[in-house]
Amino acid sequence: MAEVEKVFIGGLHEELIQDKVIDEKDLDPDFAHLIKKYAGKDVMTCLQCGNCTGVCPISLKIDYKTRNIIKCCQFGLKKYTLGTQWVCATCYRCYEHCPADLNPAEIMIALRHIAVREGIIPPFIKTAATNLVKYGQSVKPDPEIDKIRIELGLKPVHSHDPEFKTVIREIQLLVHATKYDKLIGIQEEVKV
Repeated sequence: MAEVEKVFIGGLHEELIQDKVIDEKDLDPDFAHLIKKYAGKDVMTCLQCGNCTGVCPISLKIDYKTRNIIKCCQFGLKKYTLGTQWVCATCYRCYEHCPADLNPAEIMIALRHIAVREGIIPPFIKTAATNLVKYGQSVKPDPEIDKIRIELGLKPVHSHDPEFKTVIREIQLLVHATKYDKLIGIQEEVKV
């Protein structure tokens, strides 16, 4: 049997893209409790009104809509949902429009916490964390930035600058002290 999944496209349009047969072994009855542990809200209170998806600035660009992800959380589809939450912009517009006071953005953040603890880490997270401990920012510095800083009358930021090295050292200590380096697998990048 082919797998079909309904995807909301916009307006009143939906498209069936894959048929997904859900077996009882795919359900985790404790998933809602785990989400509540990290999000502080009970995902079971979701009314499935669709307001979160309707106001989401990226909902038209992604296959997995907020409302659908929350419904999967309610069902206990842990494995299915843990790879879908990284696209949330955490703008909290969904929370502003939620009649159940659920805060879907916090649910997405909770799913991120759970995913990381289960070793489901997208490469861009590892790259950003590695850049943070190496350069003090989530993106690798570009020499063009120093040119712009000089034009603005600012001092260029160099990794050999003693003040900058102190900041990087502090970041490395914090990342190591919180065990974030081990959690996402960048411990070789942290010099403690």
